[in-house]
Amino acid sequence: MTALATHPPKAAGSHVFRQGPCIWTLMSVGFGAMLPKSKKPMETPGPEISKTIAPLASSLLSDYVAWTGGGPEAYDGFVPPHLFPQWGFPPMAVALTSAPWPMTKILNQGCRLEVHGRLPADQPLSVKTFVSDIQEEEHKARITTRIITGTADQPELLTADVHAVVPLAKKKGGGKREAPTIPSEATEIGRVQLPARAGLDFALLTGDFNPIHWISPYAKMAGFKNTILHGFASMALSWEAIVRERLDGDVTRMKAMDVRFVRPQILPGEVSICIGDDGSVGLGAGPGERATMLGTYETT
Repeated sequence: MTALATHPPKAAGSHVFRQGPCIWTLMSVGFGAMLPKSKKPMETPGPEISKTIAPLASSLLSDYVAWTGGGPEAYDGFVPPHLFPQWGFPPMAVALTSAPWPMTKILNQGCRLEVHGRLPADQPLSVKTFVSDIQEEEHKARITTRIITGTADQPELLTADVHAVVPLAKKKGGGKREAPTIPSEATEIGRVQLPARAGLDFALLTGDFNPIHWISPYAKMAGFKNTILHGFASMALSWEAIVRERLDGDVTRMKAMDVRFVRPQILPGEVSICIGDDGSVGLGAGPGERATMLGTYETT
């Protein structure tokens, strides 16, 4: 088992200027929240948003891999698949503008990430995004957005199905639900120290500058005890722990991960990454303890 401590990117400030599309998207979301939304139900699949992004800076890729605990040579010439929010978040936000709810009410609930091939670091990436499913229930609506990433020659190298939920009304009665826990029979394969600035560091690397992750007063106004870790950061840390501890560092053997973000991970803190013999994965306090992320993974 490896114990890690996340550290600030070597050139943190320089990465801000590479996150223009994500920052602009967040500003647009904030402005759009003040505008009235159409009450017309959204048909699925929704409109397809397509774009091409230039190759990512090598310094950004190396800093990101280091932050997640990946091997320095594991992604030589390739892009880590769990970095997809960096290019997928802006078109996903555009795709969700057709939904009849303000973006500020949409909460990230989980993701299934499936690798079909490796993303080359020296080629432009093609991205297609659309809302693939909406299920409206009495108290909430569930939204799935699909992000497909590839190249001109291989357009479907990576598929991400991002799951979100929109609370529609408070559910009456029923009492408190029992907090999700990591199975007691799970094995701890890694432990990570998360400093107070972990949310800011991940934002610098991915462009997701949602203030609940790096501005403490804002996070507290939103109802959290302090800033919280990005759900996709939990996913990336778990992905790399499995590669490191169970796959001999061979990133090509990791094929898929399907996770739910079941509880906020408050910063600063320490998290345990655990796996089960059945292909389950959990992140939280440890085996038998409260979980912040639960799911499954697939390897070859």
